[in-house]
Amino acid sequence: MRLTFPNGEHAAVNLEHGQVGVGSAAGGGTTVAIAGLSPLHAVFATGRRGHWLTVPKDATVIVNARPVKRIAFLRAGDLVCLAGVQVRVESDQPPPAPANPDVPLRRRAPDEALSSGVAKASLRGLSGPWFGRSLPVASARVLGRGAGSDARLEGPGVQERHAQIDVEDGAVVLRALSPLALVRVNGHAVRGAVLSQGDQIELGDQRFVLEAPGLGQGGDVGTTPVPARRDSSTTSAMTSNHLPDPAIPSAPTAKRDLSGLYLLVAAAAALAAALTAFFVYAPKG
Repeated sequence: MRLTFPNGEHAAVNLEHGQVGVGSAAGGGTTVAIAGLSPLHAVFATGRRGHWLTVPKDATVIVNARPVKRIAFLRAGDLVCLAGVQVRVESDQPPPAPANPDVPLRRRAPDEALSSGVAKASLRGLSGPWFGRSLPVASARVLGRGAGSDARLEGPGVQERHAQIDVEDGAVVLRALSPLALVRVNGHAVRGAVLSQGDQIELGDQRFVLEAPGLGQGGDVGTTPVPARRDSSTTSAMTSNHLPDPAIPSAPTAKRDLSGLYLLVAAAAALAAALTAFFVYAPKG
């Protein structure tokens, strides 16, 4: 995984196991200094849990058009805005291209789809009107703003017929349909790509993730996929003097609260003692 700066504020930075602080003041935890940001504006980190971003108090950080207050888990293809500075999260390698990006391969027969492991492949929206919705890839699907599109998309940069996704010879293949169509997979600009499970697709400013249980994991190898959760209030606030612990602590194991049980036992004992005293010392008569 690496961080790239589309507007040229800084050279690309590899995001290996550890942390990269981005801010305006070199030192004090900032390793990428860019004018116009807070002294320590954000910290990108990688560990066994995957990739994430932590935000100091009062810093303005947006991931894929969604504000982040404390912490956001990242995937390849995310676009992070630090005030006016854009940072794109890219996989180390671009996805493999189809044999001929402009000519579809032989379409598979229905029984091939069942044996190829991609019969249940679908696109799940990560932004815009398609957020949370799924588009099954049971046949060739056209994505764009035109009336004949299988997934109608809005927003700047979206063409009438922007891209097509289909299963070809047992692989999920994405192809740009217009010379003006901007298509990115895991942050890399492509004209065509053979997709893997978990790949993030950017069409204009619309985002999708491929969910295909039968395919291998795409993007970077060696990190555990993280949930698509974007915000959390459990991360402690940072200061500009140090970086946080790179390992996100797991929640402590919950302990049973036995105080209620003890009170119940004590009350039962008191009641038994009172009844015993009543029957022993009560006047006969």
